[in-house]
Amino acid sequence: MIEASVGALPGLIPAFLIISAIVGVPSALMARAKGRPVGLLLLFVVALAGVLTVTLMPGNGGSGQVGICDVGLPLQDLLSSESARLNVLLFIPASFLAVLLFRRPVSALSGSLILTCGVELIQSWIDLGRSCSYDDVKANALGGFLGVFLGTVVLWLWKRRSPFTRFDAIWGVCAGVLGGLLLAASFAFTVEPVNSEEKSKQRRESLKDDLAQDSWLQQTVDDLYGKGTTITQSASLKMKNGHWRLEAETAKGNVVAKWPERKLVRFALKGGASGGGTLSEAEIQSIGDQFARKWFADEVAGAKATHRVVHGNQGPHILVYRRYVDGVMMPMRLDLTVSPAGRITAMAANSAQDPKLPKAVVTRANAEGLAARTAEGATAVPANLLAQRVNHAWRPVWMVSIMRGAKQTPESTVFIDAVTGKEVTPEAPSEDG
Repeated sequence: MIEASVGALPGLIPAFLIISAIVGVPSALMARAKGRPVGLLLLFVVALAGVLTVTLMPGNGGSGQVGICDVGLPLQDLLSSESARLNVLLFIPASFLAVLLFRRPVSALSGSLILTCGVELIQSWIDLGRSCSYDDVKANALGGFLGVFLGTVVLWLWKRRSPFTRFDAIWGVCAGVLGGLLLAASFAFTVEPVNSEEKSKQRRESLKDDLAQDSWLQQTVDDLYGKGTTITQSASLKMKNGHWRLEAETAKGNVVAKWPERKLVRFALKGGASGGGTLSEAEIQSIGDQFARKWFADEVAGAKATHRVVHGNQGPHILVYRRYVDGVMMPMRLDLTVSPAGRITAMAANSAQDPKLPKAVVTRANAEGLAARTAEGATAVPANLLAQRVNHAWRPVWMVSIMRGAKQTPESTVFIDAVTGKEVTPEAPSEDG
């Protein structure tokens, strides 16, 4: 609070002098008219004017938002802040002089606490260029307590008797309780607590994560397309599960990956696969296996690879890696396109972990019969037993092709739950898990 005022507001001292004069002159005249000492009153007025000037004079800081108040630091860390220590000192003079002037320590303490809470409440309600903070409340309250304590000690030594009276105790406690309830209700219903320290920490962690994303993505692009490949455009999209989908465009091709898993989703070399190679199918398979083990070691462990060539020996080679558990094809899939020269030109991957499935009891023949009932006059050909999500749960499911006519042209696909035998509709696959 004080750091936001001293040196930052060129009109602070003139404002302090004006407020002191406006409040002090009438107070001094009234005190003199009643035959009361003026010096102590003027000192109290000056101290109070200092508090009001420093805390309520419009500044150029704050968050620009109203209705919020920073929760601040834990109590044990409060005095580690220089600003908090200055705020403690701010309230000591006014509360100290209030005890000497009014000779009511309990009432002075209640008034000091109400003042510090009221100041922060006003700062939260009105955009004064100030930030409401519970740290200020705690620091100012501590300053008020110390001022009252010192004033009470001085008054006790001066008068040589206890400065506490029943009237002061009753009046001070009642005023403190009533004022505290009103202020507590006002804070509860009109002020939203925010943790700026936690938000700052989150921003720092987010920035650190962004830098790590950029570094990993650039390294991945270098590995796939060659060192020195420049990313011309990139994007990061937050998925439903809170993870990130990273995309990068280069002059040579694009890359899509998942973060923080650091897993490739797909990439494609611009221009596609080219011919001209003389490698054998075994050599192509070896190149694909090396790539798979480098980027998807856990996913392809125990997987089976199928190999086919497009457009004869001069076309690209397609390698598909799938894993089976108890005869059920798992959702993990890795597709690689390899040029005849041995260059990985494209890939697409689903890095899903193997789900836990109930035991399949419907046989291939049973699935064929169940599917045939759904299409009279057609032939049902079970293709694969797959792990599929059905109603948000993983199930073993038979995928059955419905063939019709003399040429057995595929007409549709039916999915049969391998546990219940009922026809089901699998959910569409999703990259966000």
